[in-house]
Amino acid sequence: MSFDSFTLRSVTSQLNETVTEGRIISIIQSSPLEFTLRIAGNGRSHNLFFSIHPVHARVHLTTEYPKRSKRWHFADFLLKHIGEGKISAIEQINFDRIIRIRVIPQEEIVEPVPKILIGEFMGKHSNVILVEEGTSKILESMKHIDETMSRYRQVLPGLNYVMPPMNQTIDPLSIDAETFCSILDSDSGPIWKKLLKNFQGMSPLLAKEIVARADDDSPEAIRDSSIHLMSNIQDNKFSPTVIVRDSDENDIIAVSAINLQQFNDGRAISFPTISDALEFFYQHRIAKESLQAEKAAILQAIKRKYEAIQEKHESLNQQLRVAENAEELRLKGDLLIANLHNIKRGQKEVTLQNFYHPDGEEVTINLDEKLNPANNAQRYFDEYKKAKKSKDVMEKLIRKNQGAMDFLSKVMEEAQKAEELSILETIREDLEQKDIIKKKSVNVRKLQETAPLFRRFKSSEGFQMLVGRNEKENEMLLKGGSSKNDMWLHAKQIEGSYVIVRNPEKRADIPRRTLLEAAIIAANSSKARHSSIVPVDYTWVKYVNKPRGAKAGFVTYTHEKTLFVSPSDFENLSVDQT
Repeated sequence: MSFDSFTLRSVTSQLNETVTEGRIISIIQSSPLEFTLRIAGNGRSHNLFFSIHPVHARVHLTTEYPKRSKRWHFADFLLKHIGEGKISAIEQINFDRIIRIRVIPQEEIVEPVPKILIGEFMGKHSNVILVEEGTSKILESMKHIDETMSRYRQVLPGLNYVMPPMNQTIDPLSIDAETFCSILDSDSGPIWKKLLKNFQGMSPLLAKEIVARADDDSPEAIRDSSIHLMSNIQDNKFSPTVIVRDSDENDIIAVSAINLQQFNDGRAISFPTISDALEFFYQHRIAKESLQAEKAAILQAIKRKYEAIQEKHESLNQQLRVAENAEELRLKGDLLIANLHNIKRGQKEVTLQNFYHPDGEEVTINLDEKLNPANNAQRYFDEYKKAKKSKDVMEKLIRKNQGAMDFLSKVMEEAQKAEELSILETIREDLEQKDIIKKKSVNVRKLQETAPLFRRFKSSEGFQMLVGRNEKENEMLLKGGSSKNDMWLHAKQIEGSYVIVRNPEKRADIPRRTLLEAAIIAANSSKARHSSIVPVDYTWVKYVNKPRGAKAGFVTYTHEKTLFVSPSDFENLSVDQT
C-alpha cells in the first residue's frame, strides 16, 4: 500500500499550511469513489482530491479540477452542509490512516454547528463520512455499511460515528525503548512483519524502510532506525519521492514522504510537495493498470482467434494430405473392381497385387465390412473424385489461413510492445474492421423470444445490458438470456432486478464505466431505489447458481465484488435504451 500513515501525516502537514482557514467554494464528484473540494485560501484556489478506491484510496491536493458531467448525491449533500464553509482544523487521528477536517458552515442567524469530514483510507474498507460535531451523528457517507456487511461497525445516516477497528494497537510515536525491543523479541519471523503487525499506521513499505535503514537486525538498531524516522514525522521533515526502476522510468515502484533506501534497483525522483508526488505516482500507476487491462483483453482475443484458425489450419492440412493421395484412392478402387470375385462381404481389409506396378507389389486396402465389394470400390472412387476437386480449394484456404496467422502473430507482437492506450485502441479498431475481433451475433431465436420481456440498454461503451423486470424475467435471464461469460449484477441482499452485461468477446474483465452504469441500473431497479447509496454485487454468470428446490428469486453466488452507487444517478446515465 503506497498511501500509508507516514504519507498521510505528510499530506496533513501540507494541508495545514495551504487550506486551513480556507473556504469550500465548490464540490464535484467524478465517480462513486472520487470527489474534489475546491478551496479558496491563502490568496489562491486549491483542489483537494479524495478517493476511496479499494486499491488507490488517498487524499491530496491536485492540479486538476474535474468538470461536472452529472450530479451525484454525496457531492450535493456535502455542498448543502459544508458548501461555503470554513476549514478550521485538519488533523490525523493518532498515527492511523484517518484524517479529520473540521468545517464551520457558512454563518447563519443561529450559531452554526461545525461538521467533521472524516476520510478513512484503508484499502477496500475506505470511506469518507460527514459527522456532526458534538453529537458524533453520521449525516452521510460515500459508502453505507449496514449490519449485513459488518457486525462490529455500521456506517449509516443517523447512527453515531464509531472509529474503525484497529489491528495495530501501539503508537510508534510514544512507545518506550524497552517495550519496543521486547515486541521485536517476542515473535519469530521477519522483523518488518513484526513492525507491521504491532504498530499503528505501519505499511509493508514503511516497515521495510525502517529495517533497511538500520545498521543491523538487532532490536536496538531497529529501534534507533524507527526513532530517526518518527522524529522526522514529529518535526514534519519530509522528502516527497517517487521511486522508478533504473532500467525503465515508466516502471513506477513506490511513492513516499521520505527518500526510500530499500530499493537497490530504483532511482528517486524528488518533488516539492507530497501532493505533487502522489499525483505523479497515481497518474502513472492507474494509466499503467488501464494499459495492462486493455492489452490483456486484446491479447486474449487475438490468442483465441489464432487458436481457432490454427485448429482449422491443421484440419485443412489433413484434408490436403488426403487430396494429394487422390491417385492412390483411384488405384484402390481399380484393384477392388478387378478382384471382386476374390473379396467377400464382411472383410475389414484385403491385400491385392498391384498390376500397375512393374514388380507386382502388394497393396493392403481397408474395407467397410458393412458394404459389399462393389460398393467398397465405389466408395474409393467417390473419395477420389472429391479429393481431386478439393486439392486446389484446400491449397487456397491454407494460404489464406497462413496469412491470417502471420498477421495475428505480428499484431500480437505489436500489442505486447504497446506502451500507450492510443496504440492499443488503433490495434483494436484494425482487428474489428478485419473481423478478427468482433462481437458474436446474438442467437436470433432467443432474441425474438426475450425481446418483448427484458428491458434492454446499451452502455456508453457499447455493451448490451439486459434487465429483468420481475422474478420470471430474472430466472429467464439466468436460464437462457445469458452465457457463463456474461456479468451478473444485483442489489446486495435487496429485492430487485437482475442485470446482465453481455460479454460475447469473452473478455477477462468488463470496463469499469460500464460496470458502474449497470450497477446504477440495478440499484434503480431495486426496492432500495429511494436510498442515497445502494451496494450492488457483481460476478460472472458462471458463479451464479439457483439451488434445486429454491423459491423463485433465490440464488447463491461466489467470487463477487461490490460497487456502491446512487440510484438517483439513473436519470443522468449516458446509456441508450433499445
